Amino acid sequence: MENKIKKVLSCILILYAVLAVAFYYLAGEQLKYKEAVEKIAMPEADSVTDEIVKGMDVRQEFVNTVDRIESATLVFTKFYREGSGNLVIDLLEGDRVLMREILNIDEIPEQGSVVLRADRPIEDMKGKRLSFRLYSNAEENRSLAAMMTKENVLSDSRLYVNGEPCEGMLCFSVDGTQIIHANRYYWFIALGVGLILAAILYSSYRSYVRNNRANYLIRSILAVFQYSFLISQLVSRDFKSKYKRSVLGVFWSFLNPLLTMIVQFLVFSTFFKADTKNYPVYLLSGVVCFNFFKETTDMCLSSISGNANLINKVYIPKYIFPMAKTMSSTINLGISLIPLLLVSLLMGVTFHKSLLLMFYFLACLIVFSLGFGLLLSAFMVFFRDIQFLWGVIVQIWQYATPIFYPAEIVPERFRFIIRLNPLYHFIGNLRKCLIDGISPEPMAYIYCLVFALASLLAGLFVFKKTQDKFTLYL
Repeated sequence: MENKIKKVLSCILILYAVLAVAFYYLAGEQLKYKEAVEKIAMPEADSVTDEIVKGMDVRQEFVNTVDRIESATLVFTKFYREGSGNLVIDLLEGDRVLMREILNIDEIPEQGSVVLRADRPIEDMKGKRLSFRLYSNAEENRSLAAMMTKENVLSDSRLYVNGEPCEGMLCFSVDGTQIIHANRYYWFIALGVGLILAAILYSSYRSYVRNNRANYLIRSILAVFQYSFLISQLVSRDFKSKYKRSVLGVFWSFLNPLLTMIVQFLVFSTFFKADTKNYPVYLLSGVVCFNFFKETTDMCLSSISGNANLINKVYIPKYIFPMAKTMSSTINLGISLIPLLLVSLLMGVTFHKSLLLMFYFLACLIVFSLGFGLLLSAFMVFFRDIQFLWGVIVQIWQYATPIFYPAEIVPERFRFIIRLNPLYHFIGNLRKCLIDGISPEPMAYIYCLVFALASLLAGLFVFKKTQDKFTLYL
């Protein structure tokens, strides 16, 4: 048994090393850069410049606050007239052209935004004085004007027309990313965490071998080895009872999320005109994740009270029962991922290497669900009404999670409630990996890990404190 424990602990350490290296290369630029916090926001327009005609030169100077510029936006009006000719927009550093856009004036929509996009992010721009330059070859009454505000929202901005200073500033925004300085210390952080993990594993193994004292980690490993047959039988029983006398059997794990997605898609995309990018994939990913959480907690709820006869007759580590329920639900989750990936392919989603990072957030969701399941299974022994109360809570939780609606439609003053919702983070970050093809920023991984571990530790603590009293109430 000592050799088996040694192999398991060694595998844990090796797995950590592999994941640390893989994460660095899979996360890509999102590990190095994040959305700029100090980006220049678009001010509200209350005026316009003169019509930008041939021979006129409009220049807007400002101090940039973004590390890496990816795009810039300006707003124009044509006074509801048809236009002709070309408009040239330059983003300059001194006389150097950083971005240039040449537009047909007739194709610019009334009060429409014009976005300049860099072929690649423009590096090292924070704190530098930049300027927009606007000029055209259009004749009078056939051109357009730039929308502006009479106030200098940015204290260091200057507006010039044909070299003469003017009051106010153009309505523009600059967007991009900022450097994550902690990235340069990634390998030191990874090595430090690895050394701490190695010390914990070694201390646990040494304490068990020399003093025959097993901590919670060692006891869990021993229980898995000792009761592996029982765990497999419990998981198998769940499948057999769930699909007993069912014609389609396990295929329902494949079909159920698809049918739910189709119904909700017809309702929310047709009746409420949802225009979320790749909405079927957006919806199905939320359905799959939340269904897993609901199924796991529902099954764990009665995992102790439902096995009262077995628990009262023989000694079995009681946490095995909610753990077996979670494993059973995890298998269903794996089956449900198949239609999710198929629908993603049918909707034209391009799979990137970030797809593999999706499984990190699924792992956090599984751990979070197990922790919640342990809590509910313990509460259910003492308070049988929890099964009815939980049905109401989980329904409220479902509507409080952006599954079929985007989080952006929630008023700003209520968004803090959504941000406190762990499922919002698990599902939202999974969608970034799957739909957007990018890795979330590093803090997203930490948030999800904290939510998962907090749930697991709380569940283990309550379960351990109450398990000795289970037999008195079963």
